[in-house]
Amino acid sequence: MLVLAAIFWGLHRALRHVSVAGVLAVVEATPRRQLGHAVELITLSLCIMAVYDVPGILFARKLIDFERLGPARVAFASSCAYALSHVLGAPAISAAAVRVRFYAQWGVPASGIARIVALSGVMFTLGAATLLGGILVLHPADLPLFGQSAPVPALRLAGLACWAVPAAYVALAGGTKPFLVFGKSLPRPGPALAAGQILLACADTGCACAILYTLLPTLPGLTYAHVLGIYLAAFAGGLVSALPGGVGVFDSLLLLGLAGFMDASQALGAILLFRLIYYVFPAVLAALSFAAHELWLSVFRRG
Repeated sequence: MLVLAAIFWGLHRALRHVSVAGVLAVVEATPRRQLGHAVELITLSLCIMAVYDVPGILFARKLIDFERLGPARVAFASSCAYALSHVLGAPAISAAAVRVRFYAQWGVPASGIARIVALSGVMFTLGAATLLGGILVLHPADLPLFGQSAPVPALRLAGLACWAVPAAYVALAGGTKPFLVFGKSLPRPGPALAAGQILLACADTGCACAILYTLLPTLPGLTYAHVLGIYLAAFAGGLVSALPGGVGVFDSLLLLGLAGFMDASQALGAILLFRLIYYVFPAVLAALSFAAHELWLSVFRRG
């Protein structure tokens, strides 16, 4: 409750002099060069979304024999699950539901789907821990809220603790002996595949943050590392809220994090553009593709 009260109090202060017209004026005044960079980055982000399930599929195929999935199918299922889960909320559930729908149709057994879902589900956490650890160790002063007040050695120690999470994951992924959890045998993905997951997750989150960063005005002290720290904190808050796309919580935390560098109208204009480019556009594209696929499948089955 205290955290929510602090957020509402901060928002009240930040939004006192903000008008809808002012925010729309900021959006309209955004330079075409910045919009062009954002379009280039969302294209790269869509490519990353398309291969997000590859580690899980490789892991599943190591243990279970099923028909090889072509690149088009993998890209289709992966990007739809990723983009739709961003706007549907509860991504662990919504993304899993989309993946089950597609991979079951293509003959992947239930145990294989479970492995794809499991590996895809942990990737954001691994990437976020790696990137946050990098900020704390290399740029501790850029951490929102705490970077200017907490002791640098303590922040760097926290960063090493963050790095310990992906490091432990890679270490535990090695070996041939499976894990035993509650009496059930769980195979290991292997260190190479685990490292690939982390690199892909870092590229995904880093590219998403780069879209936001390129839409913001160039201001003294506002570095990419600082925006990345704000973005990670806001995204985590949105996930915890379980609201569709973290709406409200994600945006509020971004606004509060950027409030020290620019006025609220500038920040809200950039956040609105980011929402449209990174959330709405891929989600609409995925929803139309999903609907077309279901319609085609319905007609094909009837025929």
